[in-house]
Amino acid sequence: MKERTDKNEIIAGPINDPRLKPGMNRVRSGSNQLFGGTTHKPEFTITPPEKHLYALEVKGVWAWVNGCAKCNQNGEKMSYVTCEEHDRCQGCNVKRKDAVPSPDGCVWGSRDNKDVWGFRCHPCHEIEQESIRSTAKARIPSLDDFDEWDFREEDEAKCPWCSAKLCTDESYDADGEEDTCDECGNEFTLTANHSVTWTTKRKESGR
Repeated sequence: MKERTDKNEIIAGPINDPRLKPGMNRVRSGSNQLFGGTTHKPEFTITPPEKHLYALEVKGVWAWVNGCAKCNQNGEKMSYVTCEEHDRCQGCNVKRKDAVPSPDGCVWGSRDNKDVWGFRCHPCHEIEQESIRSTAKARIPSLDDFDEWDFREEDEAKCPWCSAKLCTDESYDADGEEDTCDECGNEFTLTANHSVTWTTKRKESGR
């Protein structure tokens, strides 16, 4: 059984570097480990032998620790850096280095059915989006069944087409704001309805 940290991360082994001292400040910058000084001006930098390893002081000794949640199998939902073997598309399982990127050269962040964060290649993202779009469009009622009052002054904003829940974190001042549903793709307007209530309290001097 490999030795593990308090977070149940696998300890790969000690870091053999004479510059390391117990209690040193350490900041992670991608895979690089910045020691001493400040974040912008560290005393020195160490690059791990594998990208998913990071430096951690364990009982006074600096060691390489595995930061890949899938290697550790410790229930973490997101890895700071995933190892190359487990860094795979959540749709087709292709490794990141072989994944087909989006038109702008990126892959798509995603979460699987267990709420674990990862990525999807562009073809798998397109398949997922088409599935979401088809499911949402199937929820759109006929004109005879549609009632606009079902979408007025509700506690939560819903798409007036497919009833998908809308994110309104930055829309509290919306007044006829134009938007497009992420699920069904239809356009709508969003207005935040505000109400005012009043409170009065007696002052003892008013008797």
